[in-house]
Amino acid sequence: MKLKLAQFGIIGLIFCLSNSCSRKEPYTQKEDVPYYLKGYESYGLDPQINGDTIRASGAAYEWYRDATFGMFIHWGVYSVEKKHEWEMEIRKWKIDDYEKLADRFNPIRFDPKEWVGLAKEAGMKYIVITSKHHDGFAMWDTKLGDWNIMDRTPYKKDVIKMLAEECQRQGIAFGLYHSHLDWHHPDFFPRGGTGQHTGREDKGDFDKYIDYMNAQVAELISGEYGPVSSWWFDGVWDIKEGVDWRMKETYDLIHKNLPHSMIGNNRFSVPQYGEDYQVFERSLPGHDTYEANTKTVSKYPLESADTMNKHWGYNEEDSDFKSVKQLVHYLVRAAGINGNLLLNIGPPPSGKFQKEVIERLKEIGKWNRAYGETIFKTRGGPMAEQIWGVMTQGKEGGKTYLHILDDPGVTQLDVPVMGQVTGVKLFKSGASVPFTVDGHLRIDLSGVTPDDIDTILIIEKDGQLSPVVPEAHASPEERAD
Repeated sequence: MKLKLAQFGIIGLIFCLSNSCSRKEPYTQKEDVPYYLKGYESYGLDPQINGDTIRASGAAYEWYRDATFGMFIHWGVYSVEKKHEWEMEIRKWKIDDYEKLADRFNPIRFDPKEWVGLAKEAGMKYIVITSKHHDGFAMWDTKLGDWNIMDRTPYKKDVIKMLAEECQRQGIAFGLYHSHLDWHHPDFFPRGGTGQHTGREDKGDFDKYIDYMNAQVAELISGEYGPVSSWWFDGVWDIKEGVDWRMKETYDLIHKNLPHSMIGNNRFSVPQYGEDYQVFERSLPGHDTYEANTKTVSKYPLESADTMNKHWGYNEEDSDFKSVKQLVHYLVRAAGINGNLLLNIGPPPSGKFQKEVIERLKEIGKWNRAYGETIFKTRGGPMAEQIWGVMTQGKEGGKTYLHILDDPGVTQLDVPVMGQVTGVKLFKSGASVPFTVDGHLRIDLSGVTPDDIDTILIIEKDGQLSPVVPEAHASPEERAD
């Protein structure tokens, strides 16, 4: 019989997890190295501790920076309306009416093997799926209440567990999006700027809600769902003052039990407390394409999250998919400024990806198989991002790659780096390209036929290159801790 709140108790679940009474031993022992971290042991397997702040292990940080490309998945009962993941808020559903959507959520075409296989074919190294969005619906077999996929839908399968297990089989890291904001839970009070029309009573105990949320997090890190590689928290922006989110408690719960689990929070600011990476929604780090983001770029790992079309959740009328060229450019530019791209897909309620999604994933995969070495396991090169392109460089003095993404409009390209350049070659053919160095690198493009997506040059050098001008998007004074 499924345990409910009254039978088990929220605090009891967290206590049991902390004391190893979960059904499967948490990933706390030093010898336990998650499958996706094999080869990263030398970077440190213990959590990073600074005073009373705990962060993920050095191995996790290094892996995350190397990963470069991930798949984001927004999926839940809202998909049956085929409009928006904010369906409950936009159409001002009452809770009783909204709950009926679960009766229609029956994703019989969901095939985790296909989803993970497509991510792997595209070159993605990790998947992040919505365990709980703002509507509070749990996509896993939670023991805390019945507002979940097992109790309320005809499907009655734990899709989070199914996907986590398939990720492990195929060697793709598995992560979770989890909303702090909850339009459904009666104790989420005071209300923020959203969730005002659900019919809930205007009362509640916010501490009880955080207990509930932490207990659900405890379920997800219990070992039942494997070594969760990352967390993408969201929703704290809805209440800016007057509540204590108890972030440290949540983050310590994760880091103490899963020391390799990277934590990010879509708070539109630099990382705080025990957060491990900085999130940029619909924007590259330091850019201002989405006005809520901060322009300050931290020293922590960076991630840009954006959609393949215009919506996060499934919208049957949204056919405005970005082209393969646009998506590859986004990926390369992210790599060129030391960031990852988390590319979102909103699956239909059936669970079968749209043909446009499948086609683009396969085409991106073809590009990555041919050119992926120029962006994966690299860091941003010494050249600041330019209108026409970026520079990437292998770790620890590896190869330097110049990515010419957009037509620079000149045949003599001024590249703002200096140093002992010994050669310039086309990555695709290995053919030499004429160049001069006089204060900066100048490359003769007159004999170069541009590639359809990305003209990549290898910059050979003796020693390291250095920038001619400071980085464009964040001065040393602006960089945050």
